[in-house]
Amino acid sequence: MDTAYQSAAPPEVQRQDVAALLQHTYRWTCAASTVVPAVVEQVAPALTIAAQLYEAQQYPAALSQLAGTVAMLEHTRRAFPALPEL
Repeated sequence: MDTAYQSAAPPEVQRQDVAALLQHTYRWTCAASTVVPAVVEQVAPALTIAAQLYEAQQYPAALSQLAGTVAMLEHTRRAFPALPEL
């Protein structure tokens, strides 16, 4: 996680960034699940944790959780090329 972001970005910017990434990742997961239903089982726990961190206003931790989730999804995309672009 980029510590410069954590200290430089105001909390409202952090909140908006995390909210946007959560929404994007959720929508992608919904779309991907029509192609590979098992993707939901793989991603749901990580997205749930990120959402909980967001709700607790732990934006840097939520962003870190989402970064790991997106990395996992990129790996999944390489295994299943029919999945949509992230």
